Amino acid sequence: MANILLLDNIDSFTYNLVDQLRKHKNNVIVYRNTVDINIISHALIQLTNPILMLSPGPGLPRDAGCMSSLIKIVKGQIPMIGICLGHQAIVEAYGGQIKYAGEIFHGKVSSISHDGLEMFKNVPQYLPVARYHSLICSDVPKDLIINSTFNQMIMSVRH
Repeated sequence: MANILLLDNIDSFTYNLVDQLRKHKNNVIVYRNTVDINIISHALIQLTNPILMLSPGPGLPRDAGCMSSLIKIVKGQIPMIGICLGHQAIVEAYGGQIKYAGEIFHGKVSSISHDGLEMFKNVPQYLPVARYHSLICSDVPKDLIINSTFNQMIMSVRH
């Protein structure tokens, strides 16, 4: 069982994540990105071995409420995982860039290739994933390892 603080970037997919995490017996608390960062930071330090999960959401990472500031406070201190906008925010917080993907990928499936390590251990290669974004990460800093791609577009990173 993990203690997860999920930052809701005001996305309809957020509670699908919450339901799945709770189904697997994880303790999940949810805060919207509009909540004061001091309240969220305090909630995080109250958890034993917390994990910060950053949800999908609309727009650019820098426009997603307190998310970018929260990442800067906790990076290197606690594990984080970002999905879609959350993933882009992590890359941006480490110095990477976010740019237009060249086309919109809303509701499209792509088969990603990955390195088979860490979160991709025992996961089949060319995994079909649903994509809902029109932005991608670029200029990923060397602090981050690109661990999955589709047509040379970065789909995930790890630290």
